[in-house]
Amino acid sequence: MHSDSGGGSSRRPFGSRLGLTVGLMAAGTLGLLPSVSRADDPAPGVMFLLDNHESMQDFPQYLPEAFTPGYYPSPASPALGELGYDGDYGHFINTGCSDPALVSAMSWFDKNSTDTAKNGSVIYDNDPDFGPTPFFEPNKFYHSRGRRIAWQVSEYPYSLSASFTALDGATDTLTACFQEVGWSGAYWNSAVMNECQTCLATKGWWRGPMVSAKTQPGFNGPQQVPGEPPLPPEAYRKWVVSGRVLNVRPPKFVVARKALKDAIATASNVRMGVATFGKDHGWYDPPQLLSAMRPSCDKSSPTIDEAALNRPALKSAVNQVLFRNNERSIGEALFGLGGYFSSQVVDNKWANWFNQPLNPGWGWPGAYNGGTSDNPYTGQQGSTWGMDSQEWLKQPYTDPSTGEVRPGQPWEGTGFDKSVCSDSQTNAVVVVTAGKPRYDNTVPITKMMDILVANGARHPNGALLTFDPSNPATNPNPGGVNYCHLFGNSQEDCDYSDYNWPTGLARTNKNFMDDVAFFLSHTDLRGDMPGSQTVRTFVVDYGENSAMLQSIALAGKGRFYRATQPAALRDALSFALGEIRTPFCSAP
Repeated sequence: MHSDSGGGSSRRPFGSRLGLTVGLMAAGTLGLLPSVSRADDPAPGVMFLLDNHESMQDFPQYLPEAFTPGYYPSPASPALGELGYDGDYGHFINTGCSDPALVSAMSWFDKNSTDTAKNGSVIYDNDPDFGPTPFFEPNKFYHSRGRRIAWQVSEYPYSLSASFTALDGATDTLTACFQEVGWSGAYWNSAVMNECQTCLATKGWWRGPMVSAKTQPGFNGPQQVPGEPPLPPEAYRKWVVSGRVLNVRPPKFVVARKALKDAIATASNVRMGVATFGKDHGWYDPPQLLSAMRPSCDKSSPTIDEAALNRPALKSAVNQVLFRNNERSIGEALFGLGGYFSSQVVDNKWANWFNQPLNPGWGWPGAYNGGTSDNPYTGQQGSTWGMDSQEWLKQPYTDPSTGEVRPGQPWEGTGFDKSVCSDSQTNAVVVVTAGKPRYDNTVPITKMMDILVANGARHPNGALLTFDPSNPATNPNPGGVNYCHLFGNSQEDCDYSDYNWPTGLARTNKNFMDDVAFFLSHTDLRGDMPGSQTVRTFVVDYGENSAMLQSIALAGKGRFYRATQPAALRDALSFALGEIRTPFCSAP
């Protein structure tokens, strides 16, 4: 990253609408909204990169832990089935639906309202691809935790399948409440059961017990994963909610999935593909390509052939995403998609750059010729970082212990199945994410910077890119790409390292995701076409307004959008596609 890459004044988001904040693009086009693209322009190639980190299961706002002090009874020795009892199925403390503080905190939902936006009577994602269990049936009840729908892999009782495409809901209050206590007859007609059924009938939700040390295995969970941040208290609170509640405030993955499918359904004159973060592949994890670019080149000119585009297949690819990654590897995925857009299958372009051993051979972010510090949370050794003979060109393989196929580095097809059809095609990656990258620094940073410096790459303010990988821990000016100080932060804000391993050692250059976006937007990825075939990066943030995400978008000659509401997320994707179709004037 770079310590002098500013341009004087700070560049801030310039607009907001219905929960949408739009960040600035590269210098030379700042503040310009998309214009109508010319009819004779070739169809752009857009790869949607959908975040599949496990946190995408979370609700945008957790279900509340609010309570009024002294409101709940606190008997000295509550019996099984009584409020306050702590036993096999949790601690029934602060449960119910009548506490004034809780009722106020849940006032965003009212099943008796005539407003469909508040009563949840309209199914949020009524996609026939899901079969008979749409997301979410208004008159069914679902098991939840305070932070997410109870998931088959980690919680019980659960309602969300491991595949994220099916739901298990109860049609009556008795079943839903009895499932919460393991069908134990001892709870029949108890105060706990009566409260649960009454709340579901009158409110459409019930705040149930909190997992405690006494909760039996199978009914407790989730468990904190080594190397991951501590789970919030809401993760241990059990709820039962109607589908109406979930239709008003769906989990992030449901919102993002629906918004992306809506964008695919309405986008005009654009080639599209779908990717997500790859499965564990050792150090560098190639992205998983769920759908190659559609349609093929021969079906893309002079206009898109709708039949060949096959929008249903693209939307089905979105539905295949499994939101269970423990890494949010945006930088690694962007690097891999750069290989997909390259001319590797034609002229060995990517391998000529990134075949091991790399030259220069600095094993950034750690020691010379590979290696980094050990994981401070798990003790995992970092000495083999980036040293596999096929690290940046990984082939698919099958895990012998599970039989699971791990996709390798994706490449374009041959003939008409190229990722880039013509030398005047605009290429872009649109990242849809819910937070800043984590566990995402296994990229050949030094080699990429070496290529950029040799080509005279410049920052948006016109300054030459510099990069010095020597003595990273003590180097006061390592160079590289870091624009976090342009968004109301400091460059050190993008040096975050908590629960984010490994990171670099150089101050202002400890995370490399924006460096990757800069490489793709400033480097000719193809040797088989005239001109410079680059890839821009757009970021749609349905989360924390991360400075790193804003830096990625600026480095990628794209634009940053922050959406805080579902409708704004759809708007952001529409605006991004409009921007991509606009002829781009590069910065100096």
